[in-house]
Amino acid sequence: MINATVKELQRKNGAAWEALGGVLEGMEAHLERADAPGEWTARQVLCHLLFEPGWKPVALLERFAIGDLPLVEVTPGVVTVTPERQRMTLANLVAAVDGQRRDVFGYLATLGEADLARKARIPLFAPIVGTDEVPLPVFVGAMFDRHWAGHTEQLAKIRRAAGLPEAQYTTPTPGETR
Repeated sequence: MINATVKELQRKNGAAWEALGGVLEGMEAHLERADAPGEWTARQVLCHLLFEPGWKPVALLERFAIGDLPLVEVTPGVVTVTPERQRMTLANLVAAVDGQRRDVFGYLATLGEADLARKARIPLFAPIVGTDEVPLPVFVGAMFDRHWAGHTEQLAKIRRAAGLPEAQYTTPTPGETR
């Protein structure tokens, strides 16, 4: 049986996934479009959500521990568009993001309460949550809900700049429950 914390993370991620999908609908021809000069293109935003090539989110989550916390350095604002990613279609990029999402929630579904208490030291989170010791659920919520929501808004700006109609989704506000 899936833990209640994991169910809540899945619910919030489901809403974020729906919003991301809604804003990307019809964007295939606009992957190289940005909303303003110097801003990321839609392709770059999706590559950013994928993190660096070869990144395996479950391998990172498996490092979280109860004692002797691992250090996880997260560098905001990094995007890697490799030649392979440059050739990917919108459907390919979305499938890759979805694959990571499914891997994460498949892994979390195997964890009990004790495992969900595991933490990592993530300096980027200290100003946000008041400590750099971040439990698994907080990290997953930040990365697969709040992070995605911010970039969904960025993609919505690109959508508007491309002259596409507004996406039919509602943007979850931080901490909102659905």
